Amino acid sequence: MARHNVFDAVSFPVPPELTRDAPHDVLAAELRPYAERCLNGDPGYFVLTGLGHLDLEGHRAFALAASAALGELLPQDGAGTLLREVRYRGVELGEGSTGRYSDSRTGGNLHTDSPHRPGQVPDYFALSCVRQAAVGGDLVLVRLADIVERLASRPDVLETLRTPVHFDTRDDTPGAPRTVLRPVLDSRNGSDRVHYLREYIDIGHRQPGIQPLTPEQVHALDALDALLDSPELRSQGRLQEGEMIFIDNRWTLHGRVEFRDVDGGHQRLMLRTWIAAQDS
Repeated sequence: MARHNVFDAVSFPVPPELTRDAPHDVLAAELRPYAERCLNGDPGYFVLTGLGHLDLEGHRAFALAASAALGELLPQDGAGTLLREVRYRGVELGEGSTGRYSDSRTGGNLHTDSPHRPGQVPDYFALSCVRQAAVGGDLVLVRLADIVERLASRPDVLETLRTPVHFDTRDDTPGAPRTVLRPVLDSRNGSDRVHYLREYIDIGHRQPGIQPLTPEQVHALDALDALLDSPELRSQGRLQEGEMIFIDNRWTLHGRVEFRDVDGGHQRLMLRTWIAAQDS
């Protein structure tokens, strides 16, 4: 059964003075111990609280500053956007040539951020909750270590997941690559690392000139999806307005419960950053 309120044990209040133009070194000294304790291993995430007094511009400024305190900010699109609004934009996952998970209100589809983009994949990402959905929107998290442990008796599946697959880049800019080739599982410094969003793999292998997924690949991806759907492997929690979560994108797969906004009014809004760890 999914565990609720999992954020309580790793939630840390931010002193009010640190939300107002705190020097980089001061903010880094406050936040890096949380990252060392929670991101590079178990549980793979932590939450900052006490940001409810900020207006939208205050949220944006703090999200950028806090993220930069933990590493290098990475662009999230070809225009170099460092802070992206995650909200419902009237599309569904995989719709058209550019529809993204972050533009939908879809639930499920556990994934890591940026498996589909060329270049460096973020080590961490952060979501700052400006407005929560009226219904749903809870975050769902699964540890890669639990997945690998369950697959230890199925070496054929693990080997197949380490074979590169094509992720659709969701980018229809003329001249931009339509897919990026990347394994679901790879290793860095002796540790497993995951890159995943099933829908983008399925779409990538339907692109002209790209070979369809083999039966072995479909079997391996189905096996991974079955584990991601296992309630006993999932942690679930609801981010409150004025809270900011940092998630280790190397070892934590995440998704959400489908959400619904109030018609014509209050709309779920998260601010997202992608971060390269300093030791990457």
